[in-house]
Amino acid sequence: MVSIFFTYFIDAFSGTKKNVFNKDNTLITGIHNNNLFWKEIFNYSLLLLPIGLVFGEVPTSVSEIIVFICWLLTGEWGRKIKLLKHNKYFWLTSSLYLVSIFGLIYTKDFQYALNDLRIKLPLLLFPIIFFSVDFIKYRHFVLLLKWTSIVTFINLFYLWINFKLRSFTYADARETSIFISHIRLGLIAAFSIISAVYLVINEITLLKEKLFFLIISGISFSIMISLGLMTGIMTLLITSLFALIYMIIKSPDKGYFWIISIVTISTFVLLLIYTRKIYVKYFHTTKKVEVLTYSLNGCKYRHDLDVKYLENGNLVFINICDEELKKIWAKRSTLAFEGKDKKGNELKYTIYRYLTSKGLTKDSFGLSKLTNKDIYNIECGIPNYLLAEANFLEKRIYELFQEYHYFKNNKNPQGKTIAMRMLYWKIGFQIWQEHWFFGVGTGDIKEAFNKVYQEKYTNIPKNEQLHTHNQVLTYAISFGIIGLILIILNIVYPLVNLRTSQNYMMYYLFSIITLISFIIDDSLETQPGVTFYALFNTILIKWLMDK
Repeated sequence: MVSIFFTYFIDAFSGTKKNVFNKDNTLITGIHNNNLFWKEIFNYSLLLLPIGLVFGEVPTSVSEIIVFICWLLTGEWGRKIKLLKHNKYFWLTSSLYLVSIFGLIYTKDFQYALNDLRIKLPLLLFPIIFFSVDFIKYRHFVLLLKWTSIVTFINLFYLWINFKLRSFTYADARETSIFISHIRLGLIAAFSIISAVYLVINEITLLKEKLFFLIISGISFSIMISLGLMTGIMTLLITSLFALIYMIIKSPDKGYFWIISIVTISTFVLLLIYTRKIYVKYFHTTKKVEVLTYSLNGCKYRHDLDVKYLENGNLVFINICDEELKKIWAKRSTLAFEGKDKKGNELKYTIYRYLTSKGLTKDSFGLSKLTNKDIYNIECGIPNYLLAEANFLEKRIYELFQEYHYFKNNKNPQGKTIAMRMLYWKIGFQIWQEHWFFGVGTGDIKEAFNKVYQEKYTNIPKNEQLHTHNQVLTYAISFGIIGLILIILNIVYPLVNLRTSQNYMMYYLFSIITLISFIIDDSLETQPGVTFYALFNTILIKWLMDK
């Protein structure tokens, strides 16, 4: 692995050296050759972008500044302007930024708007840089994708090691994503694995290099499961499904068609079986708990039968005696019964859920049946004894089922990922209906949402009063029908117009990842999200155009 890693950069430098040095290794002089030197430096400066992308906002900004400076030093301004002026994809991709400038005309919150323009700058920067040059070679595109896979693997491996060494400091494995959000990291990881596998199948010829990228892809996927990067895992699986569908449609070999079909169907059947197994494990009771009146010590139980919250098939809010629990808990733990567990949840509710999962009453008798390990689990915020030994994928599937079941029965979206997203979409659609033509402007989306929360949803905590979590809807709200058309065009037009290009499948798969990210999140409202989209959308379109 290490030898292959260094081979890339030995070859890269060798290619640069041939172009900018004489045979005696002295630097070639002259304006033309000076430009040639900076062109080669620019091409390899692109490798800094994936490093910045996975290691946080500051490295991202630094890498973008370095690439921009190298681009400036390549000169040839007349040629650059000419290339941009006649490139329809430049105008298309940069329109997502230009419409934000237009939205300043009728915005009220200029502070928010200017910050939004700063964050979205890559939507203008990368189209200008990549569509104004014609000296990015085929090997540079391939090298950038390879390097993205390697850098993402290094990031994931570091986070996994950090989690294993310091697991006691994290309430959730996803918190180990210290550089960027776990959602963004999952999407980038899915893209890097897809890229690596695509290159292994279509571009890489050396066997040892194929093995290298297959190994790091497999390890990266295993780490994604270990760290519970559910968004990335689901994105990878969905994108893989669309890849297989694409291969089936394009393949003239009927035998190949049936092999892919069988593998695809078998994979998803196994996933369904695994998911159902988890549902049965956590939501079908094996020890039915009856609603009782008094505890063994004569304490009258408290019940709330209207709250249909379940653990292992049993109702949580029945057979509760807080007086007994509080007294016995103080003898077994240093954490206050009325305080918080290590995940920040109300401790007494974690105790209720944990006892329910074991089929015990919520009183002194139930608490006495718990081992020291059980007490430690409760302190760590584990609400179900089965989760103590579960992997993070199982835990995340359990959480999603729990959210759905709670929202279905109690109609309260608070604290529930999927339910809250549905609420954000509902509010966002209401705002768009009121401002469908021009939108609210570049900087007023926050104020528009706050107004609706104050009028209709005062029960939602401030920290959960967020925006749409849907990028298409965000553009529709901000810029009206024009914004909606532009973002849909940016997704659909290249996908349709470039379909006959070589390496189209790579852009097709990237578009699937983009569409998923746009549906589940405001991907262009954060620096890592907008950089990921703007960089690879632009560079892949450029790759297909040049081919």
